[in-house]
Amino acid sequence: MRVKKAVAFFLAAGMLLGGCGTAASDTSSKETTDGTVAQTTEETTDGTAEAGNSEEETPKGKYKEPVEVSISKVMVTNPHLIEGQSPEKNIVLDLIKEDLNIDVKIAWQAEDSEYNNKLSLNIASENLPDIMYITNYLTFRELAENGMLADLTDVYEKYAGDYLKSTYATFEGRNLEPLTIDGKLYALSTANIGYGHDILWLRKDWLDKLGLEVPKTMDELKFVLKEFVEKDPGGNGEGNTIGLAVNAIKPVAGYGNKFGVEPIFHSVGAYPTQWMKDESGQVYYGSIAPEMKEGLAILRDMYEEGLIDKQFITRVGSGETDAIIDSGLAGAWFAPWWGQSPDIYIKNPEVELVAVNAPLDAEGKYNHLVPTPTGDLVAVSKDCKNPEALLKIINEEYDIYRGIDAEGLAAVKPIFDQGVSREALFPTGGFNLDYYDVVPKLGKLCKGLVENGVMEADETTTDYDRWKAEGAKKFADGVDPADSNAPNNFRDYYGRYVASNILDTPENNPVEAAYYYTTKSSSKLRPTLDKLEEQMYLQIITGEKPLDYFDEFVEQWKKLGGDTLTQEVQDIIK
Repeated sequence: MRVKKAVAFFLAAGMLLGGCGTAASDTSSKETTDGTVAQTTEETTDGTAEAGNSEEETPKGKYKEPVEVSISKVMVTNPHLIEGQSPEKNIVLDLIKEDLNIDVKIAWQAEDSEYNNKLSLNIASENLPDIMYITNYLTFRELAENGMLADLTDVYEKYAGDYLKSTYATFEGRNLEPLTIDGKLYALSTANIGYGHDILWLRKDWLDKLGLEVPKTMDELKFVLKEFVEKDPGGNGEGNTIGLAVNAIKPVAGYGNKFGVEPIFHSVGAYPTQWMKDESGQVYYGSIAPEMKEGLAILRDMYEEGLIDKQFITRVGSGETDAIIDSGLAGAWFAPWWGQSPDIYIKNPEVELVAVNAPLDAEGKYNHLVPTPTGDLVAVSKDCKNPEALLKIINEEYDIYRGIDAEGLAAVKPIFDQGVSREALFPTGGFNLDYYDVVPKLGKLCKGLVENGVMEADETTTDYDRWKAEGAKKFADGVDPADSNAPNNFRDYYGRYVASNILDTPENNPVEAAYYYTTKSSSKLRPTLDKLEEQMYLQIITGEKPLDYFDEFVEQWKKLGGDTLTQEVQDIIK
């Protein structure tokens, strides 16, 4: 009945139906990944009361009285919103209210670059929303250690649904361990899938036009970029074609840095921004390793030769890099499997892409980091009277999104099929949950359907999985660009078929960091050290400083507190 009413309203009005604090009368007031494999169980997540519990005391039990929740969100760069659907009012919020009697209110939202500043201001004024999205681990530690967060230990055990618990189980508890302080759980973490690293994306139509092979080595990549820039296969006009598009904010930031240049450093055995361990068991900071100088020399030469976007340092916000690619000006970029915007297809229907594990190292391996088990977080204010509302909301979101709640998914599917970002509609925004190996698993599912017409599904395959595989198949068979679903099919094809099937191949060499988190001196020392490091990359790559400035940077880094941090990490992991 719920689905029929929602869909009927959508057809009639052009839109679909459009909570932690206290009862409403008593209240005071961010293509991540969207991989898709889930357990299709119908146990406690359906809201059925266990023995001795009322219905509302179950993972998806409906409150008897209305509960209002305030929440902060990271704004989505390209939400692709349609009429009637906004972060403040949308079909997902309506279903949460209908199913759980939770009224979600967006307390405030901000772009990624400004979000932490705004959250800090709210912390300083002690004006926290009931539920808050946290992108900085240090911020979480400070909130927890200052008694500003609710203890979720018992709440999690009682209210976490089957999908949430089964997802965390694939990480063997590594997600929650850093969020547990003195035996108490103070937040929930995104599940950083094991295959979300950057890969090389290239304009295949440009390669074909110039008769070029797909590059694998660093030298081959430089040659291809030079051909792109000099011969302008996209017809952008002399001097307008960009070889490699680069992140305008942080070209080097660590794991999964969309449009970053980390893979170039990895090809020479350098792992910037990471705590690594040498063969003797000693910890070192990857950004000061000798191999870094070789990577910087490569990037400096590429910039000088015009193979890297000459204006990247002056561009404001990640959206400008997206715009360069979407407009057809760039021939190559590094991004995860999910990193393709449908806008590039909308603006360039003739576009063809190829995903590559490149550049390879001297032994023919594609080195890439294993992600931290703890990513972005959601936490609950200590003043929240119903902290379990967070768990209920997450259960509802993902039961819908993964098709465990088939009716809920059917209700939102017409919206998602139009390219509307789920992050914009979900109350928890970019809070992402998936099994560790979900991406290559779904890739194989799509591969079977696209290449052989056979979808090898199993008991964990959801309707959502099938729809995405069918979307990839539809694009492979020649979708009409005028079809409103074509951009979504484009993203399915390249993300879930092309890219996902190269992530777990023999040339891949996953590398694990020695330590992912903060130390007691991090909050005091890291701001200065990180600023010094960020400036070093830009200064050397653009030629403002000579390559040998790297040696000076290393000495400065050590003297300004780097040696202290290194010793603290060494003491922790010994």
